[in-house]
Amino acid sequence: MKLGPASLNRRLLVGAAVFITLALVAAAIVIGFVLHRFVQGQIDQRLDTQIVFLSSMLTAGDDGVIAVAGNTDGPPFDRPARGWYWQVIGPRNVLRSRSLEGASIDVPESRRPPREGRSTSADGTGPRSEALHFRIQRVTVGRIPTTIVVSAPRSAVIGPLREAMTTLAISLVLLGLALVLAIVLQVRLGLRPLERLRQAVADVRTGRSEKVPAEQPLEILPLVSELNGLLEQNAANLERARRHVANLAHGLKTPLATLAIALSERGRDAAGELHPLIVLMERRIRHHLGRARAAALSGPTRAQTLIAPRIDDVGNALGKIYADKRVALAQNVPRDLAVACEQQDFDEMAGNLLENAFRWARNKVEVHAHQDDGRSVAIVIEDDGPGLRPDQIPQVLRPGERIDESAPGFGFGLPITRELAELYGGELKLDASVLGGLQVTLRLPFAA
Repeated sequence: MKLGPASLNRRLLVGAAVFITLALVAAAIVIGFVLHRFVQGQIDQRLDTQIVFLSSMLTAGDDGVIAVAGNTDGPPFDRPARGWYWQVIGPRNVLRSRSLEGASIDVPESRRPPREGRSTSADGTGPRSEALHFRIQRVTVGRIPTTIVVSAPRSAVIGPLREAMTTLAISLVLLGLALVLAIVLQVRLGLRPLERLRQAVADVRTGRSEKVPAEQPLEILPLVSELNGLLEQNAANLERARRHVANLAHGLKTPLATLAIALSERGRDAAGELHPLIVLMERRIRHHLGRARAAALSGPTRAQTLIAPRIDDVGNALGKIYADKRVALAQNVPRDLAVACEQQDFDEMAGNLLENAFRWARNKVEVHAHQDDGRSVAIVIEDDGPGLRPDQIPQVLRPGERIDESAPGFGFGLPITRELAELYGGELKLDASVLGGLQVTLRLPFAA
């Protein structure tokens, strides 16, 4: 399933957003782990301090009973049911903090076996099923092995960690939004030279400039050089082709002039049928000579021709020629719509098409034009005449072939129009009209 052309802007933004999101999530995980270890370390250090304090206050009797010399229930171990407990386990007796209120701690298995003088950690539950974190250490009191267990509520770890992670999450989200905004600005600024390049190419296409400016960023400068090289090569090829056309036209002028002189002699063209053909051929040669000369003078820059005024002029002339038919010409062409085409060539194309429409129309000819896309203009000419069958369309587009031999003309109008349209990068299309006759669509390059 094809979703449409990929956007470089969207691809860069989506890629940056994905990588920023992954980076921020990874950063949140790493920072959360570091914060957890830091808070856990602070709690462990506090519990270890209590263990050291308790071990310094323990005494052992001759009967193996462990006792505490002095008050060891300082804050927060003096608050009942808060999770801050301590318990000293000897071989003969067990000592407890006042916060336990006579209850006992079920000592969980530590992560590492407890060793003399070194604390280990464990997690478990207290006498009221509250979640506790334990520090366990074995000490020797008067040669009596003793285990000291000190606990803190898990909320002492989770609470500060939750507050820190909430602040961190808000900070990372704001940082992510700032980074995405920075990426959007960076992508817009980074792709701006491509937009300028597109406009420069459009200026070349519409004839505002002859080549793309070379003042470009280093990354797209090779592309600009290739484009300018291609434009120069095309201009050279076009100039060479025009020169060949001019040479051919010059080469034909002399034989045609000789043939015209020969036909003008008495008896050579008694019916007078050949002389009009010679005149038509000479007119065509002069036209193409003029086009080649004008193109050589103007260079690669394209002309711009407004459509509506030319249709008006051609329509007025044909209205007088076919005044007896009373053909109504309806025109719907924007006054500012122009094509990138020389006026003489456009007049010839429009004249051929409108003349055919007037010749075969019964009562009506319609002309409307619109910008077909960003690069071309569609000019549609319709009539209410007899029209053409689909199998007749290829025939009328071949030079010199006509459907009705009794009708005036030589059969060159539509082929010449199609040839001129294709020279400008356009096309000519014939189809059936809703008026009942023929619909001719002429597409030519759009001139901004």
